[in-house]
Amino acid sequence: MSSQDKLEKVLRDIHVLISRSEVHSKDRIIVNKQEMFGLIDRLNSSIYEIMEEYELTKQSRDRAEREHKKQGDKIIWDASRKAEDIYAASVMYTDEALNHIQTIMEETSEQIREAQNAMILDLEEKKQIVRENQLELKAQLQDLVDTEKYLSLIEERNREIEREKRKHDRKFGQPKEKSQFEDVKTEIRINREY
Repeated sequence: MSSQDKLEKVLRDIHVLISRSEVHSKDRIIVNKQEMFGLIDRLNSSIYEIMEEYELTKQSRDRAEREHKKQGDKIIWDASRKAEDIYAASVMYTDEALNHIQTIMEETSEQIREAQNAMILDLEEKKQIVRENQLELKAQLQDLVDTEKYLSLIEERNREIEREKRKHDRKFGQPKEKSQFEDVKTEIRINREY
């Protein structure tokens, strides 16, 4: 039986005792002193039990609040630590990714330099071939300088250029405008010092 039930029972018993008692006057009754003291004693004891329960309940509530606050603080601390760990991991991951990107960029730069060097070497080889061909042509021209064949080749080429020019002018039906350079003749000269 709970303290509340005990208190209610004692109060009912007091009510029953008062209702069965003898009436002494209009405002007074006669009750058995021993019974009344016994009921008051029980009433007192029930009230103390209720007060103790209240204290225990209050202490339990306070203790529960402290426990909940402690658990809440622990959860917040754990969450904070996990957030810091996640942030640190993300920074480390980003650092690794940037290092990887730098490595790729360095490798790419090296490959570009190698390709560029290969192209430069190839161009140098081609230049050397062109120089050799040019020297060979100059040597052949030098051999032709003294011959009549060389001069006839030059004259023939000059005539071809002139014919193509006239043919071009006639083809498009343009009257020939006299230019300031018309009287100038294209002439190929031979540098005999080569």
